[in-house]
Amino acid sequence: MAISHNASGLGMLLVTATTLEVGAQVNIVVQLPPEGSEEKKVTGRVVRVEKNLDDPEGIWPHRVAVEFEQPVAELDQALAGLAKDGIARLQK
Repeated sequence: MAISHNASGLGMLLVTATTLEVGAQVNIVVQLPPEGSEEKKVTGRVVRVEKNLDDPEGIWPHRVAVEFEQPVAELDQALAGLAKDGIARLQK
């Protein structure tokens, strides 16, 4: 179980309860759009692991950067749409 903090079509930064090894292969299920019902399964590998300085003793003490094996264009499109919607709301 993990929570995404940053994401793009190339990878994502997760906070996790357990640590993973750099180089480990991971499978991630992403909902598109984030609150939608369409699920996209992607495979990636861990490229960085560090302490989560925002929650070092809490439930999410690790930060894990994952690079996807293949770019996920649908994720980039969903994030761009969310950013555009957010900017439009701020301008109103």
